[in-house]
Amino acid sequence: MRFDLLGPLDVVHDGRPVVLRGATQRAVLAYLLLHHNEVVATSALLSALWPDEIPATARKMVQNAVSGLRTTLATGGGQAMLLTHAPGYLLRLDSDQVDVARFRRLAADGRAAQADGDPDRAVTAYREALALWRGRVLADLAETGVGWPELVALEDQRLAVHEDLFGLELDRGRHHEVLPDLRGLAEAHPNRERLNAQLMTALYRCGRHVDALEVYRATRASLAEGLGLEPGKELRELERAILQHDETLLTRRPDPVPEPEPEPAPEVAPEVAPPLPFTPAPVTAVPRAETVESERKPVVAVGVAVTLDDDPEDAAEVQARLRAVAEEEAGTCLPGGPVQLVVFGLPRTGDDDAVQAVRTALRIRDRLAAEGITTQIGVDSGDVLVEHAAEPAGPVLDRCVRSALCAPEGRVRVSDAVREAAEPVVVHEAAEDSPSWWHAVSVRPRAVAEPADPGSFAGRDHDLDLLGHFLGFVERSGRPHRVTVLGEPGIGKTRLLAEFAEVLAKRTEIRVLEAGSDVVEAFASAPGLLPRTAARLRGDGGLRSAAAELTAHGPLVVLADDLHRAGPDERATIGGLDDVCAGLPVLVVAAARAELPDGWAAGGTTLTLAPLADDAVGALLDTLLPGTTRLARGRRELVARIGGNPRFAHAYAEGVHGRTTPFPALGQATTQHPTPPLVRRTLAAQLDSLPAAEKSALKAASLTGDTFTAEEVAVVCDLSLPEVEAALSRLARLEVLDREDDAFTFRRASLRELAYQRIPRATRTALLRRPAARPTRVEALA
Repeated sequence: MRFDLLGPLDVVHDGRPVVLRGATQRAVLAYLLLHHNEVVATSALLSALWPDEIPATARKMVQNAVSGLRTTLATGGGQAMLLTHAPGYLLRLDSDQVDVARFRRLAADGRAAQADGDPDRAVTAYREALALWRGRVLADLAETGVGWPELVALEDQRLAVHEDLFGLELDRGRHHEVLPDLRGLAEAHPNRERLNAQLMTALYRCGRHVDALEVYRATRASLAEGLGLEPGKELRELERAILQHDETLLTRRPDPVPEPEPEPAPEVAPEVAPPLPFTPAPVTAVPRAETVESERKPVVAVGVAVTLDDDPEDAAEVQARLRAVAEEEAGTCLPGGPVQLVVFGLPRTGDDDAVQAVRTALRIRDRLAAEGITTQIGVDSGDVLVEHAAEPAGPVLDRCVRSALCAPEGRVRVSDAVREAAEPVVVHEAAEDSPSWWHAVSVRPRAVAEPADPGSFAGRDHDLDLLGHFLGFVERSGRPHRVTVLGEPGIGKTRLLAEFAEVLAKRTEIRVLEAGSDVVEAFASAPGLLPRTAARLRGDGGLRSAAAELTAHGPLVVLADDLHRAGPDERATIGGLDDVCAGLPVLVVAAARAELPDGWAAGGTTLTLAPLADDAVGALLDTLLPGTTRLARGRRELVARIGGNPRFAHAYAEGVHGRTTPFPALGQATTQHPTPPLVRRTLAAQLDSLPAAEKSALKAASLTGDTFTAEEVAVVCDLSLPEVEAALSRLARLEVLDREDDAFTFRRASLRELAYQRIPRATRTALLRRPAARPTRVEALA
């Protein structure tokens, strides 16, 4: 007897169909076949058949259906037996009798062959597996409204096999052959990113570049309209590679050739999601602007003066130890004189440069003090000029030297601007000799959290609902899922996690674990967990057993903030939780900045927080600056400068509260309300985090008018017109720029000001005097 579920339910014996009587009998048999050789509880069977409301006669109807099925199965000569087995029923049969089991076995055979480097055998197994399908799984029952999770899972498995098959065929250069089937499946599943990536690759290889980009746009629109999500990193990088005509996309991976004496394979992290059907070219991982030519840059400088005996060898050893500490904290050491200078913000500006600088200064002081060496340290911030390969120059470096020489022995003297930036992480006390200087005392055990105004959670209700949707998915399916919340600094990632934690706190059956950078330690210290050391938790088995305990009475939610600051091991552990916790209701929500390192495991769902809409920013200002609604012009100006970032709104509001002039001054020229330091630091870091082409285009755009086109930018940029067009388009997708037809504007006026100030005055003057007759290549904006 053969049972076919991959299509309408069919039972065949000796080549002849077996008649099943009644919808209930067919549904009972189908559910038991999906779980053959497993005990199915009667309660589970009743819930599957009547998900909305179980009728009073339901148990009797199931008993009658089981009795009829036993008579039907008896015609099969005892090959299939339906047994009563507490707390329900057990359908015992040979798995080869069920097409679902054969499909899964063939799919596993194909993946094993693929892993062994045998693509021909893998393709054959995949095609045999897919040939078993005769349509939608249990199509006849699905028409009656049956929507079991098992059916969804089977459809997902079918798509995954299709994707694996397409990937192999694309690797073998068969893009023309697979294109019709690939297009049909991709159109039917517009949110399936890997499938659409394969379609884009096939179209590109067939010379249909525009069609490939159109698939990306359609996928992006579908994700945005249906789920409020942006495409994942792999799909975005593929679009970038197509725009740049990356030759790697036209080549296929060669079939593996057996080596006579193969080298031992290096250890790799377990694969969380199938790879894209191509080897990413170097251009798809666009390098950051790590070198700058002729540019003004904000930095934080640390000056260290050391008191030593007159022994050159001792001085060399101390200087070596000092440099080692600075390099561990990613500081740049400049050639020393009487004061050793360590600079933070080169080659890339970070919004936490002040924190890094003060932390480094304290480490240097404490490390040398433990060896009996006295230091005087000064920390200051300001702009430097970097030209080609020359050392940076600027008054801030001279001020830092003087500050170090004036600092009391054993103290770290910091300027007021540095103190303001580092205050959430570092404890300071006022310097007695000068009101504008402070002494850094120590690093706080825990950073001071930003105040959360009760009414200021504006514009994120949809994102909060999405997290609730994913929690519901985990609860219903009993499977883990991971959500990565991405966004620029200050956009509201931490606040979103805090609001979600408050929602979860209202449900006592849900366990919430707020993981730091080391999720293993967080598991070990979770309340209610049986005592065990973190060392025993290391490894998948320990984490799984801990998760099983925490999910004994309900779902487990792991919240991990600032994942971009975690080390690669911690990211790998958090990224692998959904794999380790297979079969457990575990929801992992990790928040990170968009520049999350490539080591982060693939898979799960990516939720990118977009800037708040203007009306949401207005509602936030109503909370932060009550009574100012009538000042329409000033509020419009302020909303434009905030650019949808909640942290910027707080910073500007604090600036307004601290002003000596009345609030209506917001309606005057922008110089009446300068950009707050926090906003400047964040935007400076955002500018340096952009790829080189985007950064060049953005700086050049700051020299144009309020509204500009690609042609106008190309005149003063070291990029060709097509490169400028591509760069501005990407900046518009990142919502750094606003676009209307072929015209662009800066989303934030403060970012334009910052980009403009990065260009040295002499270079700026020369560029603005250029004739606009044709695009000219210059090196100043590289």
